Amino acid sequence: MPADPQRRDENVIAFRRRREPPAQPLPKADPEEDRWRMRSNIAALVFAALLVVVGLYLVRVLAEKSRLEDCLMSGRTNCAPIDASPRAD
Repeated sequence: MPADPQRRDENVIAFRRRREPPAQPLPKADPEEDRWRMRSNIAALVFAALLVVVGLYLVRVLAEKSRLEDCLMSGRTNCAPIDASPRAD
């Protein structure tokens, strides 16, 4: 037996009209806890930045190694640049 659509609409409207009780104000935070949280956030930010820098370095090094390997696999003999500057005696 299908539900009465009019009754279902009334239930939806009544649900939407229901109001949440007002939220209680948050208790004041402890200054020591705030300092600890800020230090933790800064440490996490430094760690994330360090991971990004190391990741970028690895990508650059691996790309250079890949180019060298591709050059060598194609049979070339002049793949690695040679520093031909004159020696200072």
